Amino acid sequence: MLSQSFEQPAVAKRASASRRAGHLNKARLTVSATRRRLAHLLAADSSKQKETHLRRVAIAGVVALGAVTAGVSIVTAAPRMKPARAPLVGQWQRVNTCKELVAGLERAGLGATVAQAWVGQTSSSGESSFKPGSPKPTRARPCTGAIARTHSHFFTASGLFGSLDWHGGQVDDGSYRIVNPTTVSIGGVLFRFTVKGATLSLAPLLTKAMVRKAVAHPAAFSPAFWAVTVAYPGHTWKRVPCTRCG
Repeated sequence: MLSQSFEQPAVAKRASASRRAGHLNKARLTVSATRRRLAHLLAADSSKQKETHLRRVAIAGVVALGAVTAGVSIVTAAPRMKPARAPLVGQWQRVNTCKELVAGLERAGLGATVAQAWVGQTSSSGESSFKPGSPKPTRARPCTGAIARTHSHFFTASGLFGSLDWHGGQVDDGSYRIVNPTTVSIGGVLFRFTVKGATLSLAPLLTKAMVRKAVAHPAAFSPAFWAVTVAYPGHTWKRVPCTRCG
C-alpha cells in the first residue's frame, strides 16, 4: 500500500511534466511560426516601402532636375554685371589756363611762386606753353603769351597715378592711395576729392610748413606748388575714356 501510495504521486508528477513539455513545445512552434510570419510581413512591407521610397526619389529627381534646368536657363539669360570700381579710377581731363593756376596759387598763400606757374607747363618732349617771342614771365605778369593747354590725370585700379600733356605724352607719374571716402594721397600729398557723376574736384590739403618751404624758395620745386598745379582747386575735371588704365 505504501508502495502504491508513493507510486501514484510519482506517476502523476510524470504525467504533469509531460503535459507541460507538450505545452512548451506547442508554444515554441507557435512562436517560431509567428516569427516567420512577422519576418515575411516585414519583408513584404519593406519591399513596398522600398518601392514607395524609390518612386518618391524618382519623382523628386525629376522635380529637382526641372528646377535646376529652369535655374540654369534663368542664370544664362541674366545680364552680366560689371564689377564696381573705385570712383577715382579712370582718366580726368580739362583745358588749363595760366590765369586759373595763378589764382589757385594766390589763394593757397603761394603768391611768391606765380612767376613759375606756366613755365613748367611743357609737353613730354619739352614744347613750351608760351607763344613764340613771349616775354619772360614775372610775378607781376606771369601769363603774358600763355597758351591754354589740354591736360589730364589718370588713376589706375592698381594704384598708379599719372598726368598727360595735350599730345597724350606722360609728364608726371607716381602712385596714389585712398585714405577715406573724401581724401586721397597722391605722391605723399593729401588732397580732398569729390566725384559727382562724370566730374572730379581736387583740393590740396597744404600744411603751413609746406607753404613756408615753397615761399622760401619760389623758383625751386616744392610739394605745395606741385599740388596746386595738379588740382586746379575751384575747377572741375571731366571723365574721358582712359588710355592708360589697362
